[in-house]
Amino acid sequence: MAPLTGSLALWRRLCTLALPLLAGGSAIALAANAPPPLEQAVKASYITKFAPFIEWPAGAFANPDGPFMICLAGHDAFGSTLDEIARGQKVKGRRIQVRRIGDTLSPGACHMLVIGEGTPNALLAQVAGQPVLTVADRSAGLDGGMIRFVRRAGRVRFEIDNGAARVAHLAISSKLLDLAVTVAR
Repeated sequence: MAPLTGSLALWRRLCTLALPLLAGGSAIALAANAPPPLEQAVKASYITKFAPFIEWPAGAFANPDGPFMICLAGHDAFGSTLDEIARGQKVKGRRIQVRRIGDTLSPGACHMLVIGEGTPNALLAQVAGQPVLTVADRSAGLDGGMIRFVRRAGRVRFEIDNGAARVAHLAISSKLLDLAVTVAR
């Protein structure tokens, strides 16, 4: 009977941690010793939720029916989690497509670039000034994204560099800016 009690306790803990995610909370609570897969799932969910709050210039999409491309560069810390969360979701009527890229990308290939560990500087220079939203994980030692994940009081939060987004001709909604822990103007 003890294993059932332990399983029940684990199930309750997972439900408690996942409830804010399902409710769409702005800051998802994580236990201080939460396993990395849960934290990565929270970040993956955020990644798919950022896009509706960003306005891309008209020329950022090759055609009106084309997908919304989320590209992962460098080390992929998400595995299949981001693909599973993005499956079936749409951004402003465009289905989300996740793609892992190498050291270079073709112009207009990505609308969002998730910067993983080991992303070459040349790739970052290639998207500088282009309408590509960059996302990095500051808590993993990565910097330079327009949106950067941070951990505050055991919660996954994010910072926004709105000035960098404007240089890239992206407009970030005030609703998303209000949820950030810091905003660089």
